[in-house]
Amino acid sequence: MCEKNKEVSEWLKVVLEETQVAWFEVNMRTVDVLYKLSKDSEQRGREIGRLVEDIKQKTGECKADGAYHQKVLHSALGEDASSEILKPMSRCLNSLECMAIGFKMKDTKLASFLATTNNETKVLLEEEQENRELQKKMRNLEEKRTEVLNSQKCLLKNISKLQKAQEVEFMETEERLLNKNFMENKYQEMSSRVRSAEEKLASRDVAWSLTHHCIQEISEQLSVLKQEMDPLKRKLQAYYGLPPSLPLARLAVAESKMELGALDAILDEKIDWRHT
Repeated sequence: MCEKNKEVSEWLKVVLEETQVAWFEVNMRTVDVLYKLSKDSEQRGREIGRLVEDIKQKTGECKADGAYHQKVLHSALGEDASSEILKPMSRCLNSLECMAIGFKMKDTKLASFLATTNNETKVLLEEEQENRELQKKMRNLEEKRTEVLNSQKCLLKNISKLQKAQEVEFMETEERLLNKNFMENKYQEMSSRVRSAEEKLASRDVAWSLTHHCIQEISEQLSVLKQEMDPLKRKLQAYYGLPPSLPLARLAVAESKMELGALDAILDEKIDWRHT
């Protein structure tokens, strides 16, 4: 435990340098956590050191390779090679270097460029295919959206028509209810008036034969008797056309009077029977 505390304290001093170490509770858990962090930090430092050494080695190799190629270039071009010739070549090499860095290539060999170009072309084709599929899906979605909008418009129109029809039906129903209530009130009023009139007639000892119903029946019987008298009137019209003869005229008048008297007697009997 003391060795861990000592190593943790030294590691904190190295990491924080001149910064004052913050106060923390020294217990087994915090010491173990800081000890593990220190070991991980040392391991990471060793890995970074190896990576730095590897980069330095590769840098040296690249410099040596560049010097070799520069020497070969000078030997090929001769000592008279001017900067006007080397500048375009340098720009091309810089462009190749930027391309290699952009494509994350391990080197600038032709095979690496071809492989990277093939991979990028494949990726581009795949993305174009995905774009075409997405565009197709977008067109389908747009068509469906148009259909949905048209359906929505139709539904809104139908809803508007239904609302108008319901409003008209509601108004008609209200009107029918008002008419029904009016008729019921009128019926109750007329019934009350009829009962009141009947009570008044009963209190005044009015004969039942003078009621509206009885009078209506008598009127119907009178109309029937009038219809029975029409043939007799036609017979009298026939006598009007006879030649003037006093005995025959008297006889016809007597017969007509007898028939009319009989009908009047029947009518009087019926009227008397109604009154009784």
